[in-house]
Amino acid sequence: MTNFTRPLDSTSAAESVSNRSATSARFLIIGAGRAARHFAHYFRLENLNFETWSRALNSDDLARKIARCTHALLLINDRAIEDFYNQNPALSKRVVLHCSGALKSELIPGAHPLMTFADRLYDLETYQKIFFVYDDGQDFNELLPGLKNQSHPLPANQKPFYHALCVMSGNFTTMLWEKVFGDFESKLGLPRNVLFPYLNQTADNLCRASADQSVLTGPIVRDDRLTINSHLAALEGDTYRDVYLAFCEAYHRERRSKKEISHEE
Repeated sequence: MTNFTRPLDSTSAAESVSNRSATSARFLIIGAGRAARHFAHYFRLENLNFETWSRALNSDDLARKIARCTHALLLINDRAIEDFYNQNPALSKRVVLHCSGALKSELIPGAHPLMTFADRLYDLETYQKIFFVYDDGQDFNELLPGLKNQSHPLPANQKPFYHALCVMSGNFTTMLWEKVFGDFESKLGLPRNVLFPYLNQTADNLCRASADQSVLTGPIVRDDRLTINSHLAALEGDTYRDVYLAFCEAYHRERRSKKEISHEE
């Protein structure tokens, strides 16, 4: 079983060092998007010392805030992160990190929060449950002193695959559910809240399942082609008809691949 690390070690000596680091750390959160707002709120709830800056403010203000900080979080567009770092050489004298899940940078280490950030802000317990995946070779305690989150390192060459999995599991399922919510209300005349028990139970089943157990059900699993064909006919002209077909194909390809591996063993 993998052992995940916490930024606060269980030994009193390590706790003392970490507490001193947290007390002396002065964070600068750079950005104005959802991630920046959530990090600012989290730091506020944890009583951490921080300031914020975004492009809406002037560059003189940025220079003053960089001079005051010990740690800078670049919570801006992935494409702009390294350019921003190079354009502000004073950052080289600070602990700087980004929170992109996909970016592989030789200049700036990353610590990715495995969480989705909505417009509304969360409570402290929710933030403290966020798991962080940080660049291999870094020390999470040094990147984000004062946070109590679990964390684990990941080699840089695995980051694109890791982030692709995050996007498929979070962003793509959100697209599907928003599609279903919209069609239930606009085409079926059913309120979206009738789907909540179904959605919650699906998530609960997934969370409770063991690693070798599938909780997938439905016509694809049963190979019920009559039902699948009726679904495809009903989805004629719908953008998501191709998505339905792609899932069917992915399921059968994955199943064939597992059978081939089983036969080889």
